[in-house]
Amino acid sequence: MFSVGNPLTSQTATLASGLQQLLEYDGDVEETFCHDFVIESERYGQSVQVPLCPNGEQKALTNSNRAEFVKLYVKYLLDTSIWRQFEPFKRGFFSVCGGNALSLFRPEEIELLIRGSADPLDVSALRAVAVYDGWRKKTVIEDEALIEWFWEVFSEADAKQQRALLCFITGSDRLPAMGATSLIIKISCLGNEAQRFPIARTCFNMVGLYQYASKEDLHTKLWRAVAESHGFGLK
Repeated sequence: MFSVGNPLTSQTATLASGLQQLLEYDGDVEETFCHDFVIESERYGQSVQVPLCPNGEQKALTNSNRAEFVKLYVKYLLDTSIWRQFEPFKRGFFSVCGGNALSLFRPEEIELLIRGSADPLDVSALRAVAVYDGWRKKTVIEDEALIEWFWEVFSEADAKQQRALLCFITGSDRLPAMGATSLIIKISCLGNEAQRFPIARTCFNMVGLYQYASKEDLHTKLWRAVAESHGFGLK
């Protein structure tokens, strides 16, 4: 049986629910809904009826054709109604990203490349390839308490915070296409001025930390630095 898909559900949950109820309605659809194959649309501030198919204004909605109606309704909302706006974007996209490589991806994978993922980062993979500079210990650098605290704070954050921290360090909230292990983060020790905030140099994927006295102090100053880095702290 036809079902309203996720693209519409994610955009207009109430409308998607109504269309799904229409599909599942047990009574006489034509008598109850008294609707034709048209959709209400606003043009230049005025409401107009747009046929969903040739002679749609003369085609009654019934139990037997309601699945067709919903398909046409969804197609109009997600395709036909935005065609004029989408075509310039499509031409621009293919002028930059066109080629046979696109055929290797499913639509979901292309969306992931463009929008990024909302999943938590693989912090352990980032930690495995990280490098360190300016620390006292020349061997087993990760024995430094401050470094352990940093990775704990990174790991304990939710997905949104993790990506904000990644953006603070690298200038992007996304991992490289080759995965987390291809992104080498440098963690530098900046000295004992523990009242100062961490700094980042995105060109070098580097974050600089001062010798904070506790994990709580690091946590507070690190997230403050991340929050204030957007737009140079201006609201």
